[in-house]
Order: sequence, then C-alpha cells, then structure tokens
Amino acid sequence: MAPIAVSESNAPAAASQGLKTAKADQSKGHVGVGDNFMYDFKYNSPLPTLDRLGEDFPKDSDVPALVSKFVEEQLAPALKSSDAKRFASLFLDNGVWRDKVSFTWEYRTFNTQQKILSAATDLLPKVPVSEVRIIDPSPSLQTPYEDLHFAQAHLLITTDKVTASAVANFVLTKDGLKIWTLHTAIEGLKGFPELPNRDGHMIGDVSWNTQREIDTEFEGAEPEVVIVGGGHNGLMMAARLKALGVPTLMIERNARIGDNWRQRYEALSLHFPHWADHFPYMPYPDHWPIYTPAAKLGDYLEWYCSAMELHAWCNSSVTHAQQNPDGSFTLDIDRGAKGKRTLHPKQLVMATSLAGVPMTPKVPGAEKFKGTLRHSTEHDSSRAWVGKKVLVVGTSSSGFDTAYDFARRGIDVTILQRSATYIMSLTNSVPKMLGAYMPKDGKRPDLDVADRLAYSMPVGPGEELGRRLCDELVSLDGPLLEGMEAKGFKTYKGQRGTGVQTLGYTKNGGFYFDAGACKHIIDGSIKVEQGWIDHFTEDRVYLNGDREREYDLVVFATGFSNTIDSVRKTLGDEIADRVGPIWGMDEEGELNSAWKYCGVPNLWIMVGTLQHGRYHSKRVALRIKALLEGIAGERYVK
Repeated sequence: MAPIAVSESNAPAAASQGLKTAKADQSKGHVGVGDNFMYDFKYNSPLPTLDRLGEDFPKDSDVPALVSKFVEEQLAPALKSSDAKRFASLFLDNGVWRDKVSFTWEYRTFNTQQKILSAATDLLPKVPVSEVRIIDPSPSLQTPYEDLHFAQAHLLITTDKVTASAVANFVLTKDGLKIWTLHTAIEGLKGFPELPNRDGHMIGDVSWNTQREIDTEFEGAEPEVVIVGGGHNGLMMAARLKALGVPTLMIERNARIGDNWRQRYEALSLHFPHWADHFPYMPYPDHWPIYTPAAKLGDYLEWYCSAMELHAWCNSSVTHAQQNPDGSFTLDIDRGAKGKRTLHPKQLVMATSLAGVPMTPKVPGAEKFKGTLRHSTEHDSSRAWVGKKVLVVGTSSSGFDTAYDFARRGIDVTILQRSATYIMSLTNSVPKMLGAYMPKDGKRPDLDVADRLAYSMPVGPGEELGRRLCDELVSLDGPLLEGMEAKGFKTYKGQRGTGVQTLGYTKNGGFYFDAGACKHIIDGSIKVEQGWIDHFTEDRVYLNGDREREYDLVVFATGFSNTIDSVRKTLGDEIADRVGPIWGMDEEGELNSAWKYCGVPNLWIMVGTLQHGRYHSKRVALRIKALLEGIAGERYVK
C-alpha cells in the first residue's frame, strides 16, 4: 500500500535514548509516517545492555545449568505456589510479561515489574500451575550485539485448563539472573486435544466426493463457526477448528478459493521468501519457488481447502447480519445460483484481510480526463501499454511492483511520491529478518520453535532492537539508498526509526522490499516525481506546483481503507459500530482488535500475513473451542 501524507508528530518524552537517537538521525531529513501514527505504546525503556547491568555471563558459564537451576528453584515454585510477589521479583524493574490466552484468556502485555505484580496478584490464584519445565531447544546464550547478552530458554507450562509454551530471556545482574522478557502462549486445551486421523476406508453408502458435497452443504445442520473470507486467514482458521472438531463453514465471494490471489496483477510474487509462510498441517512441498508467484499461491489455497477437506461456499456473500441476545449470530447468505440460506453460528470470524475498500483520491477534473484512470486493484498487466506513457501514484509495494512491470517492458513510466518510503534490499534484510526460518543445509527448521521465537519479543524491547536492525540495514544498503536519493526519491528509516517493524504494526505500508524496481529508478527507466496530482484536464495531468504532464494511464497505488469498512459492508452498521479500532498499537503493546476481543463478543478479526495466519489461527481457534465447550476463563481486562 502506498504511503499517505501524514504530518510528523512529536513523540512523547521517552525513557529510550534509542528513540531520541532515531528521531535525530532520520535519513536526509525526509518525513514519512509520524512517530505516533496509530501507535499508542508508552513503555519505552532502554535495552539491558552490559554497561547498564554492570555484569556479563562469564566466558566459562554453563548457561543451561544456570537457567535450569533458576527455573527449577525460582520460577517454577513461584508459579506453582501462585506467589505473585515472588514471581514479579524475578523480573528486572523494566521487565515484561506478555501472555497470549494461557493466563489472561486474552492478548496482554505487562510492562515493568509493578505491572507484572499487579497482574500476577489477580491471575495466579485463579490459574493453578502444575508443571513448569524446560523443553527443546536447550537454554543458550544469545549475543546479538557486543553490548547485549542474554540467556534464552523454551518452557512448557501446564495449568488447570491449558498447556502453554513460553520463551524466557534472562540477563545476569549483580543480584543474579533476572527475567528480562517472558512470553507465554496457549498451545492446547486439557481434555480437548486435536482429533486423531480418521480411518478413511470407504464403508458408507456414498462415495467420498458425494459425502464431501453433503457435508459442505450443511443441509439440516448448522456450522458452529462461520468464517467470512476464504483467503489464507480463513483457510488456516478453518483447518485449526476442524482439527478441534468444530463444524466450520467459510463464506467466499469469489468463484473459486484462491481467486483473491489469481485476480491480482500478473507480475505479482510474494516479496519475502516462503520459508515463514507454511500453512498449518500442510507445509509447502520441497522445491517450492522461494518467492511464490501470486497465481501459484491462489492454486495452493484451493489445493489446501480440498486436501484438508474444509467447507466453503463460493460465489456467496452475507446480505444481512445481526447478533442475537445469547451472543450468537443470524446471517442471511446469498449463494447466487444456489439460492439463499440463513445460518445461526455461535462464533463469527471476519477474515477479509487488513484491506478495507480500495482508496482512490478524488482529484478535480478526473471525469474529463480522456486517458485511463484505475486503482491498482483493477490493473492486471503492462502488456497493452507498450509505447504509452504511464504515471503510478504511490510508492509502497503495489506502486513499485506496478511501475517495475511497465519498466521491464520499456514503457515510459513515472512514479509519483508524496512522502518518504522505507527501502531495504532483499539481500541484506532476508537473512536478518527471516534467519530463524531459513533452511540450513537443505533442512527446514522446526516451525514451532521458529514461531515461538518470532512472536516472543514484546513490543517495547522489540522497538529498541528494531532501531538497531534498521541502522544496520541502512548502512548495508547505503549504495542502494544513495542511488535512489540521487534520482530524487525520498528514503527514510521508517516510523520511529525502526524500519519496517512499526510500519507493519500501523499502516501496514510505506515500505518496499526491493524486488527489482530500485535498479530501474537508479538507471532512470522509472522516473520519479514528488508531490501529488492537483487536477486533470481532458489531455493533461497537473501535478502540484502547476507542473503540466501528459500520461495515457494513471494507476492509483494508493492502498485501502481500514478493515472496519469491510466489516461494515459485510455485517452492517449495528455490529460495526461496536467494533473497536482495528490494527495499530495500543498503549501496552498489543495490536487493536486483531486476534483478540474486538468489542463484539464472539466476533473475531483474523487479519495479517501468511505467517500471522499460521501462528495466530491456533490461539484464536483454541479460544473459540474453549468458549464453545464452556471452559474458557474470564478475559482479564484490568
């Protein structure tokens, strides 16, 4: 999605010197997204560097033994005895406990020892812990920087209702080991495991194909969960729920599962390697292309739906929705040629992506323009535009991809930039950002371990680490960025100086992983203009400053509105008006409404990348299953 013009706001006074440094060092002085745009987090604190701690792990330290002793003699007893004071005392003063459902039945982060004590005092007596033990991989010493050393352990925690995983990061202080960050996440429900594989012998009265059609029709039956949207998030949710024995149906507006990818511009491939994008229960096969073509991904979604025997009504849409007094929903479904149905699910999942509706700016004179105007969602290929002149408005991924497609065919193309964009090369960013998922010696890493690590770092420490990573990448990508700047393209270090990290949490755009377009800007085959379109005449495009230009085609790669517009369009005003903000960081370090309580009981907003889908679908599905079985704990809101 393309960046929008946002005035840079002054960030609140932060304890983090890193934030002050990042603001002072904005590349070239360009402005992109304001530091506080959709970002309310307020617990910035310095990293526990060696100079601040005054201690380091001796070179001959037996880290596994040190951590094991701490877990066995301090952490486990504190949790098993529900001793909140003892538990909180194990953390640094600015330590962080982040929980996903296992203790809080919500997504929550408790920043500082004081907040941890308050939450633990409320939660531990209500959540009896029977087991705390170290699991593979073995505890290890992590030294990402010369001044930052910490021990890391993976744990299994068993409570009265759930099994949970945990990742704990420990630092050495003058008072011994202390917990810097602890991340706990639900992994299973006691008494409700995933179903075993069925036998598969054909012993019924009808064929497998016929039975599958019968099951998908839900004649005389009701799905307990309806998922609106059959993209990757909808499919992953459906697969997780099926494994838990929950009757689930997807409502998909397109003619086929996967059309949401097939119908995008033909040159589109995923911008990051597929290593972190495997689907639950069915990873990509060996020899899968590193950067998956969009149409191929569309086919994979359809294969997945068939292979996992998921239920989807295609060519279908919700025409009316209401929530009933008991918390269930009544949905009127238009199935096109198959008629209409009314369903009464107990739980409802919106999986229609982070995108709301396409946004095209209203520009004076557009109705007079004799050339072609279209949003990037309507653009399929550059093939028909050879010999023409093209303007692409917007400098996020879609804008770059679109301009690149024209440039590679020698078409005269210009990209119009309104605010600075964060740029990174794939060569330097991929190993640092996806290192935990990268195959080693032809072997894939354990996805569960990689996911535990990827989602374990709370937002506060993650922001500090993000600034360091951004500085590294800016240095490594120096020649690329200098070449872009020389051609009039504005780059910067991203929101809050964290590169892609905070931008991904907020506007989910304003950045570009260089998939080839940057070279064309540097060599001049993609021209750059700054500003915006002021107005159109019949045969001219006028940019601000009264700059007169001629173009045959203008593509608005100007992104989408917020997800709430999709919710409103699908479920109506009464439900949408009760939904809270969607996406953007709250003050304690959790995304608004995504994968957690959204303001409407029993309604879930399932959004995000393929990697998000795989990880969070498990937590949301387990929470839904617990609600359906009546064993879910009370959502912690204090």
